[in-house]
Amino acid sequence: MISIFSSILQRFCGVLLTATVAVAGLSCLAQPAPTPQTAGNSATAPTAPPRAPERPSPRFVVVLDAAHGGDDNGGQLGASVAEKTVTLDLSVRLRSLLTARGMQVITTREGNVSLTNDARVQIANHAGSGAGAAACLSLHASQTGSGVHIFVSSLAPAPPSRFLAWKTAQAPFVTRSLRLASVVNSAFERGGDTGETTAGPIAVNLARTSLPTVDSMTCPAVALEIAPIRGEDRKVVTEVTDPQYQTQVVQALAAAMMAWRTEAESDAQPRKAGQP
Repeated sequence: MISIFSSILQRFCGVLLTATVAVAGLSCLAQPAPTPQTAGNSATAPTAPPRAPERPSPRFVVVLDAAHGGDDNGGQLGASVAEKTVTLDLSVRLRSLLTARGMQVITTREGNVSLTNDARVQIANHAGSGAGAAACLSLHASQTGSGVHIFVSSLAPAPPSRFLAWKTAQAPFVTRSLRLASVVNSAFERGGDTGETTAGPIAVNLARTSLPTVDSMTCPAVALEIAPIRGEDRKVVTEVTDPQYQTQVVQALAAAMMAWRTEAESDAQPRKAGQP
């Protein structure tokens, strides 16, 4: 009897031992795979957080508006040269200088085409991919007067507004336009020194007036009228059509845009605590 009971007990213990081993094996299979560790260190290596994508810096956009064009010849300059030809030549040459300096340039016309004032304004106001153009230069030429005339809108400065009236859209930008005119004036006083050539200063006249195109532009904007260089007797010394004079003008404007970009970048820098 005892031997029978002992045999049954041995079988029961064998089954129990087999089950225990099976469960232990399953529990090992259920354990997660060990995490790789750095050699010589039992701590898990930290994972670097993902870097946020860098936001591209906004482009410095300059709009060049060559006045007249197409059926609109403008005035007659020098030996019967149309104003539309001179303004386009200035725009093309200035665009080349600014592009070489890393600026994005948008022109209202690239050839002898007719454009309404509203069309010019729409091109200027849609420049800059939502950020707006950094500067708009409306280029004109004249046989009267002397040197360079810089015109700023005569609109009274106004606070920024979400909705701007078409004919007075320049009002919130007048203060910046006056500053732009000052920077351009300084460049002409230096004679267009861009590190390549240095010429004498060009006389500049600053004025404010009502301008159909500039008054509707939503960016710092000025109109420039290039006139001949005259002597003390008021006789013409250098015509607007003179290639060297045009080179001096576009170099001065390129230098002005370089200074304007530096100023814009400085204004965009975050100020440290305690700075005004």
